[in-house]
Amino acid sequence: MSVGRMNILMLVPSYRKTDIEAAVQAGTHPMMDYDALEQSLLHDSGATVTFVDFSVLDDCQDWRVRLATAIAGKDVGLAVLAMLRYSATSDCIFSNSESVSIPFALLTRLRGKATRRPAHVTIAHRLSTKKKQLFFKTLALHRELDHIFVYASIQYKIGIDVLGIPAGKLSHIQFHADTNFYREQEHVPEVPCRVSAAGLEWRDYHTLIAAAERLPGVEFRLAAASPWSKHANETDRKVLPANVTAQPYTYNALRELYASSSIVAVPLYETDFQAGITTLLEAMAMKKAIVVSRTSGQCDVIVDGKSGIYVDVGDVDGWIGVLERLISDSQLRDSLASNAQSWVQEHGSLRLWVVQISSVILKFSS
Repeated sequence: MSVGRMNILMLVPSYRKTDIEAAVQAGTHPMMDYDALEQSLLHDSGATVTFVDFSVLDDCQDWRVRLATAIAGKDVGLAVLAMLRYSATSDCIFSNSESVSIPFALLTRLRGKATRRPAHVTIAHRLSTKKKQLFFKTLALHRELDHIFVYASIQYKIGIDVLGIPAGKLSHIQFHADTNFYREQEHVPEVPCRVSAAGLEWRDYHTLIAAAERLPGVEFRLAAASPWSKHANETDRKVLPANVTAQPYTYNALRELYASSSIVAVPLYETDFQAGITTLLEAMAMKKAIVVSRTSGQCDVIVDGKSGIYVDVGDVDGWIGVLERLISDSQLRDSLASNAQSWVQEHGSLRLWVVQISSVILKFSS
C-alpha cells in the first residue's frame, strides 16, 4: 500500500530540542525519540509529517487556543490547536502522552460523528489514576482512540480488566534507550567501588543514602536531576554522607558516570507505572550491573539474578547486602551486565521502538 500522501500529525506536549542534530551525529547527545520517529515516517514511508509542540502553541494567536491554554494549561491548549488547525487535514495523529490525547479525544467526542475524525495513536504512561478511570471507563474515551501503547504490563492489565479497553486497541511495548549513544565507553576506566544513580521520578534516594551511610568504603554518585519529572529532589539541601555526592549531569557526563561505575542503582518508591525505566535501560545498554527496587510497575525488564537484581522497596539492609555482594564479585557483575546489554539490544532499543510505533501509525494510511 502506498502511503506517500499520508498526512501524519505528531502532537508532542513539550518543547522540541532544536539544533542538536550535529551533537547527535557527533555522538555527544542521544537522539530524541520523536526525532527518530519523525525521520522514519518521513524517509522510510514517504509520509508527510507535521510536528506540533509547545513552541507552535506559543506562536498561535487564535483566541480560542490562547483562552484554553490560559484556563486549562498548555496540554489542553495543544489539543485545541490540533483540533482547530490540523484535524481536518490529518490522516493520523500520534500523541506521546495521555495529557494531550485525552483532551483531544474529548474534543472529538464533542464534535460528534458527523465530522470526519483522523485516526489517533497515543502512548499512555499511566492509565490507573482515578481521573483517567473517569475518562476511559466512565466516558469510554477509548472509542475516540485507535491504538494505545503502554509501557508496563500492569497498565496493560488495568486497561483491559478495569477500564474495558478492547485488547485489540492496546499494546504493551518496552521503553527505549538510544543504543548508539548509550554504549560501552572503553576509554573510561571503571571504578570498582563506585555506585551511580540517576533521575528523580519516584526515586527513593532516602533509602539509598541510608544504605550508603553504612558503606563508607563505597562511593555513591547521584545524578539527581530530570528534565521531565515533577517530583522533589530528595538530595536537595540535604547534608549527605562523605561518600555521597549529588548533582545534575549533562548527557555526556552522565554517560561517563555510568561508564565509570561498577554498579548502577535505581531506588524506587512503590508505584504502578514504569518509573526508573530511562536510567535502567541506559545503564543496561552500557553493560552495567543493575540493582533496582521491585515495584508493581517496574517488573517487566529485569530477570532477577540474570540481568540485574531486585531489592524490596525501602529495604536498606537489602540494598547493603546486594551492593556488598556485587562489589566483591566481579564475575557476577560481568554476567549481569552482559545479559542486561543483550536484553536491551533485543527488546529495548530506540530503533525497535520506532518500528513498533510507526508500523501501527502506517496501518491507518489513506
